[in-house]
Amino acid sequence: MRKTASIALTLCAVATAAVASSAAASPASGGGAGARAGAAKPANVAILIYEGTEILDFAGPAEVLQAAGSFAGDGIHSALNVYTVARTHDPILAQGFIKVVPQYSVADAPRPDVIVIPGGQSSSVSEDEATMKWLRGAVAGAGVTTLTVCTGAFPLAQEGLLDGKEITTFYGAIQSLQKVAPKTRVKDGRRFIDNGKYITTAGVSAGIDGSLHLVARMLGRRVADQTARYMEYHWTPEPYLAVKYEYWNPSADARGRALQQANMAADEKRWDEAVAGLRRLVAQRPHDDVAWLHLGYTLGEKGDHVAAIAAFQKVAASGPQRAEVAFYIAREYAARRDEKNAVRYLTRAIAAGFSREHALHDPLLEKLRDKLPPAPAASVPSASR
Repeated sequence: MRKTASIALTLCAVATAAVASSAAASPASGGGAGARAGAAKPANVAILIYEGTEILDFAGPAEVLQAAGSFAGDGIHSALNVYTVARTHDPILAQGFIKVVPQYSVADAPRPDVIVIPGGQSSSVSEDEATMKWLRGAVAGAGVTTLTVCTGAFPLAQEGLLDGKEITTFYGAIQSLQKVAPKTRVKDGRRFIDNGKYITTAGVSAGIDGSLHLVARMLGRRVADQTARYMEYHWTPEPYLAVKYEYWNPSADARGRALQQANMAADEKRWDEAVAGLRRLVAQRPHDDVAWLHLGYTLGEKGDHVAAIAAFQKVAASGPQRAEVAFYIAREYAARRDEKNAVRYLTRAIAAGFSREHALHDPLLEKLRDKLPPAPAASVPSASR
């Protein structure tokens, strides 16, 4: 994701529109986990929610992990599949006033690679056998990392899963947690404590810090920094932790690393270096849509709109990202003041499922509102007689 205002607004529009249209493509990020060929499936991130969940305890990590997945993705696919899980599919009431509809129940949730247990009325978890059965099985999985926020540590502690470890929780629950888990060492004044398989954090906003640490551990310091900057969150990891983070995404292969390096050059406005690196990637694999997309983004930011259009047009027109590609081409024509072609491609993007309103929030395209064909009228149910 570029630092300039225009590309940031563009990518926010892509992200929101992709969700709204249920498109398979993820927002283009520039983080670069590598070309899709041979890339690993996205890691599943299950966020457990329940009656009385503290809002920021789950929303903070959700924001971090969803954004990080886009930054660490390849420009089309996210590196993380983030979803909510509850005892059933019924809405839960978070903090007494916000209804949240879970995506999955404990009976049908995908097997997670990462689990987030937020705080709040965590007895809703520990006293419910169906939820605890799912949780016991999920955390026991090989390679699974569990992040607890605030009092989210209690269900694990009561099961003895944190015995022998240093852990933390909300400052007002330190003594209670120590009584519940006498074989642990509950520490006050720590934002988070990483035990490898389990990361426990202090209360509420500390879940954001713990999540950024998890991102840096899984996806590299660069992705964590990009995520914190996107969220406008001041994140300064402790030096003893910072020296352990790999800078580049450790899950990337050699090609993915080259893509990350080219995007970093673009972020720093070293345009010629960035374009040269991306052109090497497309020369090696002429049908790599990911590399062509990143080349298009970079050329557009450089101001070479003709070359950017040519790069975007190399992306398969029948692919799931066709709406986003048409949107980007429309932006490039608008930047060239070619209104006719900008309208043509914007119309094509909307027809393929890109959100009309989100597209017209883009500074380059908002002036085309009156040039587009009228939006279809919303159907209104006929009144019963």
